[in-house]
Amino acid sequence: MNRLAKWFAGAALAASSLSAFADAQDLNIFHTITIDAPADEVWAMIGDFGGIQRWAPGAESSRLILHKRNETGAIRLLRRRGDGTQVTEKLLDYDPDNRRMAYTYVDGVVRASDYYSEVVVKDAGNGHCVVEWRGRFKRLAYWTDEPPQEQDDKSALDFLNGAYKSGLDNLKKMLEEQSR
Repeated sequence: MNRLAKWFAGAALAASSLSAFADAQDLNIFHTITIDAPADEVWAMIGDFGGIQRWAPGAESSRLILHKRNETGAIRLLRRRGDGTQVTEKLLDYDPDNRRMAYTYVDGVVRASDYYSEVVVKDAGNGHCVVEWRGRFKRLAYWTDEPPQEQDDKSALDFLNGAYKSGLDNLKKMLEEQSR
């Protein structure tokens, strides 16, 4: 085989194998809930980066291991209820004036790759507010078209949708009962 033919064969092989290294698609979730409580009261609860275990049923415990409670760069060690797995999360942005925070996974038993989450509390007037919680991520086995069980898109979506929904539902229940 001459040199030019070898080069073309090598280029074709490289191009065809690139798809094996393609990243999985970004997955997005968005949950919102209206709470019959003032926005500042809701923000005091959900905006406490170190206190997620107070309102999220999936969090057994949470403790800060780096920086102060709501300081950008703070790291929390979260232990999940049920299986006792732990994940470390980092506070990327904390904006109390706009009742907004964003965070990501750092390490531990993560349930998604490239995870980015944002929580916002919006005043809806008359002692009501709207909480928005969104996440962007990829499945754990993002590098393959055929991920192992529990590392696929559905597993990541199911876990995080469940966590967000149960968290917001419980937050609403707690705060509305408290304000009665």
